[in-house]
Amino acid sequence: MTLKDLDYFVAIAQQGSITRAAAQLFVAQPALSQCVQKLEKETGIELLVRNNTGVALTSEGRCFLEFAQRVLHEKAQLGKRIQDVENAENGEIRLGFTGTQATYVLPYILPDFQAKHPGVSITLIEATSDQIEQKLTRHEVDIGILHLPVVREELDYFEFSKDDMVVIPRRTSAYRDFIFHKEGEGVPYIHANFFREEPLILTLPGQRSRMVCDQILANAGIVPKIRQISRNLSTLDALAQVDYASVIMPSKQISRALRQRAHFRLDETVSVPYSFVLATMKDTYLSIAVQHLQREFLEKRFTF
Repeated sequence: MTLKDLDYFVAIAQQGSITRAAAQLFVAQPALSQCVQKLEKETGIELLVRNNTGVALTSEGRCFLEFAQRVLHEKAQLGKRIQDVENAENGEIRLGFTGTQATYVLPYILPDFQAKHPGVSITLIEATSDQIEQKLTRHEVDIGILHLPVVREELDYFEFSKDDMVVIPRRTSAYRDFIFHKEGEGVPYIHANFFREEPLILTLPGQRSRMVCDQILANAGIVPKIRQISRNLSTLDALAQVDYASVIMPSKQISRALRQRAHFRLDETVSVPYSFVLATMKDTYLSIAVQHLQREFLEKRFTF
């Protein structure tokens, strides 16, 4: 078997279909079928079985997939090490990020980094935080910008920026009854009991912003009255502007229009920060280029 055979097999396993894997790899479908037959003959085991949607791994096939991924990962690590030996000032970085981070993180990092390291090529890969975690574990990205909580134990990470979750209530609600101030602080707070009867717009379950909101509400012992669910924070922002429902949003991501409205902090006994973290895989070789990028984030840590 060859490295190409292993690469083909991993693609088939991930796609769950020889047809889809062929399209992804720009390879003829018969070539992939022959690859599977070759691997099964060499190993003496059945790796795949056909089903209604494509193919599925056998128990032996799952073991072989782990082997194939491990070999391809080691090959990639060797390539990074050789590249560092040959030319430490050049390199490639696959950086995973979410859409909002394109506005709130990348402009503060990439211009200065590219000025310091002009030989480094950066490929930007946009995805959700969950997808970035997945891509990190599959070695499809080298480094990722995520929001807490980080779910996968295989990842190392450090915080580099924090955001506060703030409440933008409907102007027609009874929010004024729940406002309070703390001595020595100029910012207003709102009591979490406001949410006991107030309808909310939240992001989808599993999204990091939703997980943070769920934790805030759980800390307050509140089961929310959810009026609407949306994938995008921008939708929450737009609906809050027309008083469709109240929202809990990251302060840095509120639009200019919504920022003109009254918005309030939550007490630290219930509040949960919306932190930005930089993540890499544990126990893996980080190229010099990736180490340079980590250093850039550390130098600017908590400055934006």
